[in-house]
This record gives sequence, C-alpha cells and structure tokens, in this order.
Amino acid sequence: MSTATDSTDESNSPAATVFQRLAAECGLSLSVNFDGFAVQLRTNSATLKAKLEQYFAAFRTADNSDVLDSTVVFAADVSLPDLGISDWQVKQPEPGKQRVKEHFRKIDEGIIVRKVQTGVHLAYLGSSRICAGPLVENANQVINFVNNIYMDHLLRDHGQLFHAAGVCDGERGLGLAGRSGKGKSTLALKLLETGLDFVSNDRLVVQAADDGLIMRGVPKYPRINPGTIVNQDALLPLASEADLARYRSMSKDALWELEEKYDAFVDECFDGCQFQLAARMSLFVLIDWDRHSADAPMLSPAQPADVIDLIPAVMKAPGIMLPGASRRIPEVSVDDYCGLLAQTSLYVLSGGVDFRLAAELIRQQLIR
Repeated sequence: MSTATDSTDESNSPAATVFQRLAAECGLSLSVNFDGFAVQLRTNSATLKAKLEQYFAAFRTADNSDVLDSTVVFAADVSLPDLGISDWQVKQPEPGKQRVKEHFRKIDEGIIVRKVQTGVHLAYLGSSRICAGPLVENANQVINFVNNIYMDHLLRDHGQLFHAAGVCDGERGLGLAGRSGKGKSTLALKLLETGLDFVSNDRLVVQAADDGLIMRGVPKYPRINPGTIVNQDALLPLASEADLARYRSMSKDALWELEEKYDAFVDECFDGCQFQLAARMSLFVLIDWDRHSADAPMLSPAQPADVIDLIPAVMKAPGIMLPGASRRIPEVSVDDYCGLLAQTSLYVLSGGVDFRLAAELIRQQLIR
C-alpha cells in the first residue's frame, strides 16, 4: 500500500480546493497505531484532539517510524463554506432501514460524503482523507471515519466485511452476529465479564489463512443502550444515578426499545480486559433467540447451508465509506460468507434470552 503524503493532492474543483485549504490549517497532531497500521490525526481543534486522545488512548504512540503502512487523516472543526455542490445524490438506506443518513457527490478527485443529520462532510480525494464541519460536537463521526479508513486498508486485497462483534481468549476468537435487536453487543459485554478480551463491537474483517480464519476488529468501543447498563454491574458507572432510577422504573419491553447510547470503555469497565484487534476465528455464533420465550438458551452446532436465512444478518457491503474495498467488492454474496463460515465452528444460539447463561455456554465452547 502506498503511504499517503502529508499534503493533499493537487486538484482544481472548487470543493476539493476548499478541503485542501482546510487540511492545511490542521496544525495539531496525534499518532495512533492499529495493529501495525499507523494513522496520524491532524486537526485545528485542541478540544477535538483531546477527545480523540481519550478515545484512542489504548492505541496512541509517539513513534510510527517502523510501520509499513500509514496514512494521514485531517479533521477540521469549522463552519463549512459553500462547496459549490447542489446535485447531491442520496445514499439509499440499508435493507430494513428507512432513514437517509448520507448524501454523496463524486468529483474528479474522488468522493465527498455529507452526513445529513449533523452536516459533517467526509472527503476521499486521491490518497487524502479529510473530514470537516461541526466535529467537536460530533467526535464519534471522526472516530468512525478513522475506523473506516482502517477497514478499507484491511480489505484492500482479500477478506469480507462482517456485521459482527468479536471477543477472544488469547488467540482463540469468537464472532457474534444476529438480526438487529438480538443483543450481540450486550452478549459480547457479558462475555467480557467472564475474562475474555475485546476485539470489535460491530464490524469484523474476516480473512482466510492457511490454517483457518483470521478476524480483525476496529478500535471502536461498544455503543450500548440503557437496558444493557442496568443489567450488568460493571457498566453501572456509565450512567448517572438519576438516569439509572429512570431506567429501572421502565418496563422490560420499554427499556429494550429505548434508544439512548453510551460508549462502554471496556478496558476501564472490566478488570484485566484488553483491546485486541486480531485473533483466529475459532468460533462463530449466530444469535437467533426469542426474548418472549420462556425456554433456556441453547447452543447448537450448524452448517452454513442449514441456516441460510440467518446469513444476511452477517453480510455487510463496504459501500461508499470504504471506497477501495467497494471497488473490489461491488456486491456482497451469500456464497462468499458461507464459504468463510464453513471454515470455522459455527453455532446457533436459540431459545429464550438469558445473557448470563448464554455467555457461559459460549465461553465453555470457546475454551474447549
């Protein structure tokens, strides 16, 4: 992979010129290293720099001179001037979703993405990666931008993007996936309570190796709902006492559906837990339980062909946020995912919802 230069590419379009100027104004810098892939973050905002330093604390480094792959990411906290773009295209929501989250526009130098709700803009211009807009109040979108750049790097040659969480016991990794609302993040956190380490919250890059599968995560902490917090002692400090009282007064169904998000800093919440970005995928669990069932959870071995209706929950197209990967994988295929899952121990979690018991069943299977 060619290393991105410290300056933006030469270009002539009005929008690209604006982003070049904004990037040149980013004089504050911090460096991070994601399992050998170095990112130098440059910004014009001391407040944003402090937020990113806190979030990426486990990956910060003072010296990236020995890495083979690196890139520079510019983050300009500004009120954006007119980009001269009026004909934005709508990025259609994913299957099962209705809200439009992004508009985009292809230009000669690359692509610009506009976040509809926040006004944050992401520019992919040649080898340059620049985000701009109200970034201090939307630091999570800068974090996502950085993580997308890392995923694009991981997917440049081979592998598939999985919509899955990941934890591990040493080199033995576990992937978790299921349809929306099945609780994969909550189950992953319950597994951390049993002594496992954290690999990734919602995205895994899965690649075939000579002796099995390698799963690679991104440095993104779980974004969890209040129902997860009130049911796990290690997470209670994330919410205020007033909010905890409000959550505990709600019905189980209302709490399950409540959309209030918290960042769960797992290395602070769980003693001894570490962020480990790569492991061998020894086990993969498809979550298919029913929260209205009174049955105990059950873990059953399966073959991909036997659970073909669950495979789409695992699939994730790279899309416009991962431009390099989307050129290699313009469309995702069920067969590609089944081919990878056939190379690991695949299980289905069914029955009723009991996170504690399910975590113990899965952990026992993982460490066998």
